[in-house]
This record gives sequence, structure tokens and C-alpha cells, in this order.
Amino acid sequence: MLKSIINKSTGILLPLIAAAFLSASFISAAQEELRTPEGRPDFQGYWNNLHQTPLQRPSALGEKQSYTKEEALALIERAQHGLQERESSLDPDRSAPELGSRVTNKADDDFDDFPIDIAQINGEYRTSLVIDPANGRLPIKDGSEINDFFNSVLRSGQLMAGPEMAWAAERCLIAGPQLSLMFQRGLSPYAQIVQTKDYLIILGEYPYDARIIRIDGEHPGNGFAKWMGDSIAHWEDDTLVVHTNNFRDEQSFPPILSTDRFEVVERFALTTENEFLYSYTVTDSNVYTQPFTAEIPFKRMALGEVLYEYACHEGNYSFANSLRGARMEDRLP
Repeated sequence: MLKSIINKSTGILLPLIAAAFLSASFISAAQEELRTPEGRPDFQGYWNNLHQTPLQRPSALGEKQSYTKEEALALIERAQHGLQERESSLDPDRSAPELGSRVTNKADDDFDDFPIDIAQINGEYRTSLVIDPANGRLPIKDGSEINDFFNSVLRSGQLMAGPEMAWAAERCLIAGPQLSLMFQRGLSPYAQIVQTKDYLIILGEYPYDARIIRIDGEHPGNGFAKWMGDSIAHWEDDTLVVHTNNFRDEQSFPPILSTDRFEVVERFALTTENEFLYSYTVTDSNVYTQPFTAEIPFKRMALGEVLYEYACHEGNYSFANSLRGARMEDRLP
């Protein structure tokens, strides 16, 4: 009888032990898949940061870094209602606009993905991407003290004096923030990362320019200003740390203003197989009273989801008309 019980127990336990061993093997294999041949964390793939958490915290929240679960769920529910209202404008059977009403491109914008979720980091529902200063706000100087490209053009009143004075995005030179992952705007939540031993390349859907980061590289001694600056990286254990400087002045645009002193230190760290934490610290003594830091969680896009080309108005045909209109205004008495 005892032998029968032992044999029966062994018959049950052996498959369980085998299953546990196989499960551990799969986990180990999955972890190995997230390593490059050099043994470094592998960030390759398609990622998004689609959430409704703003760059800066609403002033009314003060130093409140996170929402309670109840507060977060209420905000998510409100966003879901907003999504339903927005999708109603896409109904092909909707009625025509009223005669004489204002028609905009709102329906076009409504095709963009609508952020529902709130950014979660370490189990917290974050109230802002900025975590330092403690109030979650950009520590920007008084506008009269800032002599960046954006404010200089505004004060001059010469926005259309010539093509060089217009915003870079308006000229289809580069769009969005100084670096593509810094905050969400329009189609910017999506990015593809390609990684080798010596390079990390980030391609955003919007901004749509490929950014090339040299791993274990050095800034050139005679470096010159470039779009998206000059980026070099090094490994600190399993975190990739990137330092970028030498940005072009023309990239200064709200909400993040910049001058020739603008520098960014970024950190990329895998947290799970399908998530990584991206953080950055900005320094520019011409614009900010102190450095500021932001954190953004990224999730791997679902299998089959990819980036699509975002083509700016190639040829800038409408820009010539803007300049022509400005010259006509110049001739007005």
C-alpha cells in the first residue's frame, strides 16, 4: 500500500518538478533574449509612452507626486468619455456641418491615438513627468531674462522676416522637442530602437528624424551645433547613460526652451521584458534656475504594430505664401 502511494506521489511530483524546471528555463531564456551578444540589456523594438500624464504638474496639485488609485481611475474614466465624444466626429453617417459654421481639421486630429492611461512608475500614478523640482514644474526664469531663439524672435516681431526666423518645425527641418522621447506631443508616443555594440539609434514617428547615439564615444573637441545635439553614451551596470550637448539654438520651443548651454543626461533601464524606464535631466543656466528631471515609462508595442512615415509638407509650398503675405503686410500704411 505504502509503495503504491509512493509510486503514485512520484508520478504526480515528477511532472510538476519537470514543469517547474521548464518554466525556470523559459524565464532564463527570456532574460537571455533581452541581452545583446555582448551581454548588455537589449532595448531593440517598438515602444510607446501613450498616457495622459502631462510634462508639468497642474499648479493646484503642489508637491503631490502621485494620485491615489481612486483619483487615477476617475481620471481614466473621464478620458474614456472624452474618447467616445471624439470618436463620434469620425462617424461616416454623421450629418453635415451647419451652413456657415466654422470647419477645422479637428476630424483629422481625432484619428490620433487618444491617451487614456496614467503613467505608472514604481506602482505610483504620476501627476507629472517632471519629478524634480518637487512641484513638478519647469524651473524657468522670468521671460524677460531669457534670450533664447524663441523669445528673441517673439520680441523682435520679425517671425516672417525671412525663412531663417521661422520655427524649425514650420520649415520641416525638425519637429517636436529637442530629443524625441522627452514628452508626448501628437504622434510622438511611438519610437523604434535599434541597438548594436557601438550605437543606439532612436527613430520616432513624430519627431521623425533618426537619432544616432555613439556608445563609448567622445564629444569632438571642435564640435558644432546640430539638430538633436551630439550624443554619446556609456554603461553604468545595466543602465545606458547618454549625454547630449551642442544643440542648435533654433530648437528652442515651448514648453522646453534652450540655448547654447542646453545639455541633457538620459538614462535607459529595462524594468521588465516589455517595459523600460526613461529618465532625463536638463541643464541650461540661461533658461532655468536649476536643473530639472523627468521620468517616463515606455511599454513595448503589441506584435504587428509598427511606425508609419510622418511626412512633413515636403517642398514647404505654403511657407512661401506665408512669407509673401508678410511682405504684403510690410507695405501697408
